[in-house]
Amino acid sequence: MTQSCCSLGDALLPRTKGELVVALAGNPNSGKTTIFNALTGLRQKVANYPGVTVEKKTGRCELHGMGERGGGKKGGGAQVIDLPGTYSLISRAPDEQVAMEVLRGLRSDTPEPDVVVVVVDASNLQRNLYLVSQLIELGRPLVVALNMMDVAKRRGLMISAEKLEKKLGVPVVAVVGYKRRGIKQLKEAIVRARVAPMPAWELPEAMREELRGISGALPHGRSLTVAAQIAERLLVGDQASDLQELMKVEGVAKALESSGRRLAELRIDPMQADIEAHYHWIDSVAQAAVAGHHDNAVTPRLRKTDRIDAILIHKVWGLLTFVLIMAAIFVAIFWLAKPAMDAINHSIQWLGQVVTVRLPEGPVKSLLNDGIFAGVGTVVSFVPQIAMLFMFLAILEDSGYLARAAFLMDRLLARVGLHGKSFIPLLSSFACAIPGIMATRSIEDRRDRLATILITPFMSCSARLPVYMLLIGTLFGAYGWWFQAVVMLLCYALGVLAAVATAWVFKRSLLKGGATTFILELPSYKVPQVSQVAREVWSNAWEFLTKAGTTILAFCVVLWALAYYPRLPEAQEQAIRQQVANADNAVAAAQSAYSFVGRIGHGMEPAIRPLGFDWKMGVGLIGAFAARETFVSTMGISYAVDTAEKGKMKNLSAAMQADRYADGRPVWTPLVAVSLLVWFVLAMQCISTVAIARRETGGWRWPIFMIVYMNVLAYVSSLLVYQAGTWMGFA
Repeated sequence: MTQSCCSLGDALLPRTKGELVVALAGNPNSGKTTIFNALTGLRQKVANYPGVTVEKKTGRCELHGMGERGGGKKGGGAQVIDLPGTYSLISRAPDEQVAMEVLRGLRSDTPEPDVVVVVVDASNLQRNLYLVSQLIELGRPLVVALNMMDVAKRRGLMISAEKLEKKLGVPVVAVVGYKRRGIKQLKEAIVRARVAPMPAWELPEAMREELRGISGALPHGRSLTVAAQIAERLLVGDQASDLQELMKVEGVAKALESSGRRLAELRIDPMQADIEAHYHWIDSVAQAAVAGHHDNAVTPRLRKTDRIDAILIHKVWGLLTFVLIMAAIFVAIFWLAKPAMDAINHSIQWLGQVVTVRLPEGPVKSLLNDGIFAGVGTVVSFVPQIAMLFMFLAILEDSGYLARAAFLMDRLLARVGLHGKSFIPLLSSFACAIPGIMATRSIEDRRDRLATILITPFMSCSARLPVYMLLIGTLFGAYGWWFQAVVMLLCYALGVLAAVATAWVFKRSLLKGGATTFILELPSYKVPQVSQVAREVWSNAWEFLTKAGTTILAFCVVLWALAYYPRLPEAQEQAIRQQVANADNAVAAAQSAYSFVGRIGHGMEPAIRPLGFDWKMGVGLIGAFAARETFVSTMGISYAVDTAEKGKMKNLSAAMQADRYADGRPVWTPLVAVSLLVWFVLAMQCISTVAIARRETGGWRWPIFMIVYMNVLAYVSSLLVYQAGTWMGFA
């Protein structure tokens, strides 16, 4: 049975009696989430860990061989927790800290795991074994899922799961996650998970001596093994919550201080020495596990990868390729999605006519026709473009290209003072700023993280796409699809430019700080998984449709009511009909001006007239603060009330093009469209984004600053564009 998503702060799935709790750990890009999906299928639940915006994924799976072999835990199933990817249990970023706390059993909202399944990328065995070495120190039952065996084989690495299991002392299962290969064996291995024997780390003798001194300073009541492990964690600088009180103990604090001073005199870095000791052990394990390495098999593959990377991460050709790929995506969004968009639009119009054809004139018919079908229907017609945007982003990510793009962008981001990890949140924000802001939790430095949060909303999210499509398609449709794609690309480029410029200013003023190191893993190139891409497209498109069916629908109903009431006095309507031959449009225009919407719009019109906006656009801007895409539905409602013939929906683009001021001038011109596009690129208009920024920054100070500086920048920029264009004769 499919589990629906839960609200923030929900507990785990209800745990049945005897059910195992399995924590799924692994490095980023190790295929952990693919294995989580294979284990749990549709029986998943998504929430957030209380107090942080780190996502919590849990699901259930049936285990093979549960019962007597399951250590007395009957029930035949397990609850699987998909932890955030981490390279180490010495955590700094919020998501890594959550993974560490769950694995150590330090979170009161999450039960201690009975079994830890660590997903290891077989094609990068030694790097992945570092996390395994730290998990061994936890003393919990462990299973190693040796993933991406097919990739390792193509590289000429013949890894023996049996030899690795013998060396580690815990079950090791070879799997290919995206093909569901080895999943049955992995479930069986979870039942027989066991604690690995503790390796003897080869630490410098001086460091061992200091560890004995720190162990002796610890409060009594611990075994020698546990005390040694705690002393090692303290000495290497582990800041986990279970060590905080110990570091305050006078004897422990003095022992740490004196040990650090003596080791510094000997030029021994405890963290580095600990890492080297682990990797010395890792080298011996990897050497025993690799059954063979065939140069003839691996050399062509590596050379091919190197040849591709020589272009894709080149400082000139790589950037040019990136721009061409982005341009091709925008061209495809206009060209390929147009037939589907037209079909949806016509279907909605037909459905609106079918539903309302037998209804008498009045508020019910107007609500359905002018409110719901003209409002929500207009937004829904943009689903093909949004689905295609997510499809292309998923393909680029799954193929391994996005990591190369991050490498390229790091060179540029470093020049404005941003951390290289800022690229991933910024890229995520092209889909939605909310997960983009949440993704900043992987940035350790607070100043870098805050700077990234402040500029993330400049990225043109999918909510802006319907607005871009409407304005560009309506005002630049005569110039051809290639010109429209260029305008779209310029909108995205303007957002990136604004983000870079403001980041440069912030990092040299409000958030001034030193440079930090950026370490990036370049995953292997691979053919994108159709199922993974389809899942990504479906989940995001469905989320958009759900939003259209709830938030946008509610807003459209409210907006329709504000546009429909109060009704124009009958005497005034009759006077118009007596003066005008074809009076339906004139009556509709008078009704719009007389309504609540008209009064609000006309009240704010003096402030936005210098930008080229009329009162209808002003109402649309107000609506966009709830959700940017509601600007389109607002225009649909305004023009359905304003210009539609009775009983018939009129095409929104045609209505916009036909709209005129009292003196005959067109309301909508290419210059007005450019000014409005600039506003939507730069303005902060999403309430949900502001809310998540408040949670991430811990208060209202920075979100309010974000609203003020972004909207002031948008107003000034639109003002300059429109006034300069008017002065140059483009009005």
